[in-house]
Amino acid sequence: MKVFVINQCSTNKGDRAVLFFVLRELARNGVDQITVSSSNPEYWKDKPDIPDVAVRFIPWGWDISRKKGVGLLGKVFHRVMKLIVKRRIHFPLVRNALIAGKCPWYLRFIVDREYVEAIEQADLVLSTGGHRLTTINARDAIGSQTFDMAVALLWNKPLILWSQSIGPFDFRWPKNKLMVQKIVSNASQIFIRNKASAEEIQKMGVCRDDTLETPESVFGLYDIVKPRTRPSERSAVMGVSVYVYARRNHQLKKEENYTRCLATLVDHAIGVGYKVRFFPMELQGTDRSCIEAIINSVDKKENCEIVEGFPGTLNHINAIAQCRMFVGYKTHSQIFSLVAATPLIAIAYHKKTEDLMTQFGLYNYCIADAQLSETKLVEMFDEVNDNLDAISQKEGQMASEMCEKVKEDFARMIKKFRVGRQEVVKTAEHKVQK
Repeated sequence: MKVFVINQCSTNKGDRAVLFFVLRELARNGVDQITVSSSNPEYWKDKPDIPDVAVRFIPWGWDISRKKGVGLLGKVFHRVMKLIVKRRIHFPLVRNALIAGKCPWYLRFIVDREYVEAIEQADLVLSTGGHRLTTINARDAIGSQTFDMAVALLWNKPLILWSQSIGPFDFRWPKNKLMVQKIVSNASQIFIRNKASAEEIQKMGVCRDDTLETPESVFGLYDIVKPRTRPSERSAVMGVSVYVYARRNHQLKKEENYTRCLATLVDHAIGVGYKVRFFPMELQGTDRSCIEAIINSVDKKENCEIVEGFPGTLNHINAIAQCRMFVGYKTHSQIFSLVAATPLIAIAYHKKTEDLMTQFGLYNYCIADAQLSETKLVEMFDEVNDNLDAISQKEGQMASEMCEKVKEDFARMIKKFRVGRQEVVKTAEHKVQK
């Protein structure tokens, strides 16, 4: 069976961890022909971070990723060709085709050639999992995620949305909303990470009785942490991962508050004997400036360090498992901490984090970024520091249960598709014999 995995972002550590799980489980369930559509395939050549499976990497269908190592002309080309021509011409063409339910001949000339070939050869298309359908990360959901899902459906391929957070949505243009409605309606199966996603689907006027809830994929990597030690026995290190804001005025004010609050927390942690280790989550270094701004605001900078290079998924999670405590803003950095059973203070930019911490019984250690304050962070730190082992035990127990469930759900999904495909083949053969 040929499986085509789409919507993968190669420069994001969380997305790389999700793909690690997906590839490992595909192999475990007997899939040996895998192609992955990734934002920057070259990052997989330079920094291997995959389980021991054979896989081919190709670009996104709507390839708007910025390549590394390009000069001024390359940057100009990216700006003009990829961000203007593709956004204003190519995206609307695919969107309108999906709404009309027709696949015009000219679409193969505006979709990446390798992507088209992979789609045509695929038995199953699998959206890798994460936060793909929303207007938070892409205005009006105009982006590669929706574009590539639409292409899969236009080529009449079964599309599974695996372990997704869906919404929230705030559309300016009705056609873009209709496009997302078509994707959600026509997907063969949808697995959501939280109940809020089911509510968002209903708000869009889409009726899906077959939507299933499954844990976030990275919880399926709980078994990679070895050995496990109680936080009280670990070195006094507080790990930190940051979130990079969009460069808009109202977001910049939020970033300034975040930087100030984190610097105060770091100073407090150092004052009680901790060292602070920052874990970048972006391979292109987009979160580096935010990390450096926090460190520059700290009194004892010598007690701060940045994890250099980009350790693979296994090494990254196991490094967090050596921290006594963790402060996470990026969603997957929070999940890495929970998988590692490292006591977590979670800063939420989206309701999915609040839901997750509630599920773990740790809502008291979660704060929405809109309510972020220096005093509150320090209070949370002190409370976590006084209850390290109890929090870790709670995290480990829940993460273990979620690991088993997400693996079972994935295996069941593959089995269901394989059985359905065999029945279609038998029916077709029977008709031929008649």
